[in-house]
Amino acid sequence: MNEHVFQLIQSKMRFLVRAIILVFLFYFMLPLSLIFIPDAMNQTSFIPGVTWAWVYGFLQIPMTWLVGWIYHIKAKRFDQQIEKIEREGMV
Repeated sequence: MNEHVFQLIQSKMRFLVRAIILVFLFYFMLPLSLIFIPDAMNQTSFIPGVTWAWVYGFLQIPMTWLVGWIYHIKAKRFDQQIEKIEREGMV
């Protein structure tokens, strides 16, 4: 396999591993925080009548959209780099 393709695959894998670790940490912190710091998570947040657990739970929705959007941008960039490598005949 060509060195350019190998480097591209390595950079894509680095990005995917980091993204997966970030997602798992973010999503598993809600149940873990409810287990280990329930008093803090049950306190009222800056929104009257809403606890920090609910705020954190609702933050998971924009987090999902953000990670999906970033992946979409990165995937397009990886595809463009593959097309460039194919056009230059480096494969």
